[in-house]
Amino acid sequence: MDSNLWRVLSDLEERSKLERSGKVSVLRQNMMLAITYETGLFFNILLKAMKAKRVLEIGTSTGYSALWLAEALLHTKASSKDGRLDSSKALITIEKDPMKIKRASKNFSDAKVSDKIYLMKGPALENLPKLSEKTLKDKDLFDFVFLDADKENLKRYFDLVLPMLRDGGIIATDNVLYPKDYRPIMTSFIKYVRGKPDIRSVTIPIGHGEEITTKCGWPRAV
Repeated sequence: MDSNLWRVLSDLEERSKLERSGKVSVLRQNMMLAITYETGLFFNILLKAMKAKRVLEIGTSTGYSALWLAEALLHTKASSKDGRLDSSKALITIEKDPMKIKRASKNFSDAKVSDKIYLMKGPALENLPKLSEKTLKDKDLFDFVFLDADKENLKRYFDLVLPMLRDGGIIATDNVLYPKDYRPIMTSFIKYVRGKPDIRSVTIPIGHGEEITTKCGWPRAV
């Protein structure tokens, strides 16, 4: 792993650990609310095994998960040419909070991966329809999508990103097991996802719990 990227990841992991331990006092709006180290490593391994070249993330926060995803894309030699939203961008991540956008942008710059990431600003529900139109028009589908934004809109996010996912691609959804306060809404989400045709989905008990969903087209068991 590139030393710049690893340094930023390590710094963010340490901050996240302090937040989760309660050893530091941080206002809710300033918290990282990041995935765990094990989850980041799992996604990194998964993307490398898939040879993923195009990834979408809903919910950037301060960029910790995006850095794990970007490192995997570097491994598969994904590349970008400029800052425009086009197929050359390996990772597209969407965030609406101006403060988190500022922090994530700095982390991407410090890790020397800004040219691999398009940080789309604004609400996902406003950005996804436009992104979908371009993605489907260009037939430049995503290999992997990570959902880690507000839980109330997860079903809407899922329905918007599913057409943009290639056959055999994966959608990962965070927080399906923890915090426990999310359990009711996540249980409803999982039931919704697993009720769809041409979908296979399983809960992985890693980190805060990840729902791993693939678009497959296999016939359902009777």
